Amino acid sequence: MRYALFGINGVYNFGCEAIVRGSKIFLQAIDPKAEITYYSFNYDYDRKALSDLDLNIVNIKRDRSIVKRAINKVVYRAGSDKQILLVDYQEMVQKNDYLISIGGDIYTIPAVLREKKKYHYYNELIEVGKKFIGAGKRVIVYGASVGPFGKYKPAIGYYRQNLDKYKVIICREEESVNYLKKLGMHNYAFLPDPAFLVKGDTKPYYGERPYIGINFSPLSLREVYGNVGKDSSTLICDIVNAIKKKTGKEILLIPHVVSKNEGDDDLSFLTNIARQTNSTVADTTKGFLGIKEQLQECCLVASARMHCCLNALAENIPTIFVSYSQKSIGMCEYVYGDKKWVVDLKNIKDELPPKIEMIFKDREPISEEIKKRNLEIYDYYNNHLSDIKSLIYDSRDKL
Repeated sequence: MRYALFGINGVYNFGCEAIVRGSKIFLQAIDPKAEITYYSFNYDYDRKALSDLDLNIVNIKRDRSIVKRAINKVVYRAGSDKQILLVDYQEMVQKNDYLISIGGDIYTIPAVLREKKKYHYYNELIEVGKKFIGAGKRVIVYGASVGPFGKYKPAIGYYRQNLDKYKVIICREEESVNYLKKLGMHNYAFLPDPAFLVKGDTKPYYGERPYIGINFSPLSLREVYGNVGKDSSTLICDIVNAIKKKTGKEILLIPHVVSKNEGDDDLSFLTNIARQTNSTVADTTKGFLGIKEQLQECCLVASARMHCCLNALAENIPTIFVSYSQKSIGMCEYVYGDKKWVVDLKNIKDELPPKIEMIFKDREPISEEIKKRNLEIYDYYNNHLSDIKSLIYDSRDKL
């Protein structure tokens, strides 16, 4: 069978890199003869970053003609959620049996929009999925968080109607499973996040770890506060300094996204924080696996980027989820069994430093519990692969 991996803008987001790597492992586990193609919007970067994988990478383009963009802009301003699809999808549909829709928050609506009575809900992935289904092909969501869609009924209807036609939605945390269940849907399942499958070449670390790892992102701040400005930078600097004072540890600021888009670029944002707090910035040149190596020097981690949390947890490092969406809450519950180690991004000034002090004091026994949990998660994945396989394939498929 032929599978198209599609849904991310590029592996400059190290979480997306982990998802691509984990998706390849997953597909080859259920179909050893799988022909997998990753359709990339950032071809040159992605090809280099994934050069160690035996993976077909295709440069997919957007048809961004002036006329089409102008029409989309007019209908958007008019309040319509009908758009002209700008993705050059024809080859992808023609050459593949399955669309594997990958990504993180790919089927959700940001909190800042959900607070409004009406909001736009058009989703390019939904529209590409329609093309596959219309051609008699099948669509799988893998490794994603789904929802919430807010209270605006047209938005809820749009997502429910279209997602209901997918073969199966494989969620990465129980919050999404429960949300789909509340919507009355039935084509969902659960498997651990693809990042849990990605193993590095890290070796056991001996001795006292010198750093506390911290990640904040301009994206997370904008999702909650609507913008990122001087006040946000001052807030983060104050928190970093408070953590250093409470623990006596140096801070390793961990970029998780290296983007040309300043509003999504952790590296430039955290580099600015480092200058003001005399902190160290992690080396990002080797992506997700390279960050994994540097996490070994951290005695604990607190991160707004969820896959940065998972990268640390996979190394048995006590980790706090700084939450700006339901995915972090659900993932924290999945790993720890409760929400104790979640801090709402809105409350970081008052809650994060004392929470870090708590986990710092108990870091060794917590690390041992995480180690046990990682083994359980991997066992769960292996034990449920056959169940997932039966949901995906039917009599049309010859594996």
